[in-house]
Amino acid sequence: MSKPVRRSLRAALTRNMIIMQTIVVIAFTLAATIPIANFIAGEQGLDPEVIETIAAAVERGTNGELRLADTSALEDIQSAYSSFWFFATDGKGSGLSYGNVPIETESLTTNLTRINSANVSDIGSTETPAAIIRQHESEAGKLWIIAGGGPPVGIGILVEAFASPIFVGFILLLTSASLLIIPLFVKRQLKGLDDLSIEADKIEVTKRGARLSSSYVPSELQPLMHAINAAFQRLDEGIDRQHRFMADAAHELRTPIAILQVNLEMMPETADKRRLLVHVARLGSMADQLLDLQRMSLGLATFQRINLVDLASSVTADVAPLATAAGDEVVFQAESKTVYVMGDVDALSRALSNLIQNAIVHGGDGAQIRVEVCADGRLQVADSGPGIDPSDREEIFEPFHRIAPRQRGAGLGLSIVTDIVRHHQGSVSVHDAPEGGALFEISLPTVS
Repeated sequence: MSKPVRRSLRAALTRNMIIMQTIVVIAFTLAATIPIANFIAGEQGLDPEVIETIAAAVERGTNGELRLADTSALEDIQSAYSSFWFFATDGKGSGLSYGNVPIETESLTTNLTRINSANVSDIGSTETPAAIIRQHESEAGKLWIIAGGGPPVGIGILVEAFASPIFVGFILLLTSASLLIIPLFVKRQLKGLDDLSIEADKIEVTKRGARLSSSYVPSELQPLMHAINAAFQRLDEGIDRQHRFMADAAHELRTPIAILQVNLEMMPETADKRRLLVHVARLGSMADQLLDLQRMSLGLATFQRINLVDLASSVTADVAPLATAAGDEVVFQAESKTVYVMGDVDALSRALSNLIQNAIVHGGDGAQIRVEVCADGRLQVADSGPGIDPSDREEIFEPFHRIAPRQRGAGLGLSIVTDIVRHHQGSVSVHDAPEGGALFEISLPTVS
């Protein structure tokens, strides 16, 4: 199954706005072509390229006089336009003409060299009343040419106009401005979404009641924001119901567990009694840990400065009789006399007790169990049992996960330990122990 393509709203808006502006400029240019062509045709009437054709056909004779050479371009105009005419002069007394030059041009020809460029109307026949005057450089030298009756203004004049440096510079300036300004404009308009992402990234499952601010987003996204906040509300309500159920269940379990423990202690001393006492202790510890989680979730936990060495030593001493009864040996070590952390004494004590009891249950007969406090805030519980396969080390901290389907327990103990440690801004991991079994390690941030 292919992964869904992630589309960028910012890139899409920027691209579409640039494309739209480009279309508008092109449409404006095309729309401006018609009135410009009509204006030029009305003012000029004759295609100025005919001047170049005439100048290319003018050459010098043996005596320096101007004469007309036969060129295919000029012949094409002559054959296509029967009313075509022109007069050319070098301003030095030499000139030539072609066609029926109108009588009205006689007053112009004598002063033609004073004109660089001009459009003349109402001259010649009624069919071709317009003429143009241009100065042009040729192989015969500088020429002044007046012509009329030839090809009308074509698309070439428009291409020449739009290819002018001024028009091209305007288009480049507009395009550059679009590429620079439009992305900044879109980024500014979508800044609220960036702020919203930062706000959403700060939402934690342990900090319920947090909602996204709808003031950051445009009105079009307000319904989406209301739907997201409504979903958060439903999630909070569901989590609250779940926590209430877990707390109620833990409270209800404590009484029968206590009664069961008293009854077991009154039984004669046997191997079965010792094994059952270990399991009852684990069950009672799990119920207490569920209550600890409930207190921390509601913000009722009492976090204080704790000497991790004293806490671990006390818990190890409390659990040692269970280990002895199961035929195991438990030892305590510490790299320093004091390692301070901030935490809830009861919750951390029960989390450590859970790990030691796990080592008693899963470490095998006659297991060697070591509890150690490191100076950097690490709390280790190692055993000499079979250990945990590396492929199972990530999943064992998930709720209801058991390495073997028939393994004893519901698979909740390590999950509860993980939740407690996370409430203390710490982490839990499992490694290979030097003793050959599993080494569970709780890492907590230290304080001075």
